[in-house]
Amino acid sequence: MTKTTFLELLEEALNDRDIDKQEIAEILEDYAMMIDEAVEREQDASTFIESLGSPRSIAKTIVQVTKPKERPDNKWIAVSPFVALIIFFFLGFSYDAWHPAWLAFLLVPISAIALEVQKPLEKMTALSVFFALIAFMLSGTYEGLWHPMWALFLIIPGLGFLSTKKTLQKAFGVYTLAATTFYITYTLMADPSHHYALIALIPIPVMGLISGQISVHFSEFSRISDLIAFILLGVFLLGIYIVIGLSSDLWHPTWLIFLLMPIAGLLYAQFIRKERIDLVAYTPFIALIIFFLWGEYGDAYAYSWLVFLLIPITAILFGDDD
Repeated sequence: MTKTTFLELLEEALNDRDIDKQEIAEILEDYAMMIDEAVEREQDASTFIESLGSPRSIAKTIVQVTKPKERPDNKWIAVSPFVALIIFFFLGFSYDAWHPAWLAFLLVPISAIALEVQKPLEKMTALSVFFALIAFMLSGTYEGLWHPMWALFLIIPGLGFLSTKKTLQKAFGVYTLAATTFYITYTLMADPSHHYALIALIPIPVMGLISGQISVHFSEFSRISDLIAFILLGVFLLGIYIVIGLSSDLWHPTWLIFLLMPIAGLLYAQFIRKERIDLVAYTPFIALIIFFLWGEYGDAYAYSWLVFLLIPITAILFGDDD
């Protein structure tokens, strides 16, 4: 990685962390001087830059060591777990709706994001994860519309691209949202067995690569071969999902295979980049997979939710509380 590329990626990572512009300029100047001094000592620039760590890990460390911003005393955030628990047990015992009553627990992150994230577009992007999941689960559970409602998750990157500053990436975001809306609407109104509308979704990953937005999110990969492998994994999983869905109508719970993407990312960071990844980082994905498979095929939603207790238990037993 060259000095120019490193500084550009570091600036983007610092901007994502909402660090003050003046402070970003000073940080970039400091790192530029460090690299120049290393070159003067006849060190290889790319080797020295690699030893500094990835730009995103540097930005994360800087945020951790600086004084955190004071947060408002939002009592609703503290109360939301109890409200969610009441809703969950009420729907479970009263209507035997343990699934999808567990969605009530999404009130916790939703309330935190709604009350603490200030920028409207960033707030909308963060909340879209949960709203897409809720809409997907409810429409699938009660209407059997796992297909085509799975495409709702494409709204998440679409909004993310809209929040960038580059015109090309904003255009990509507009297309993603428009194509997703068209695909879902057309499939619901037309014969679901006709899959011509999938063509509208094909340009999305291609445009993501062209716009450079995908490369920004995967900038921490140390080798281009690793980046290509990760992208191919995503395309491969999407292909498997669509093929299984179209051939056997198992859109649910086949969508769980996409959880292999964040798991693969954690494994990459831990074993390739040699970063420390606590066991608790894996448990949300593992718990979600067990919850659905056990609940769906064991008819055990009434108690399969207990697997989510693995998350705090793992954090207590194996986490590094500093």
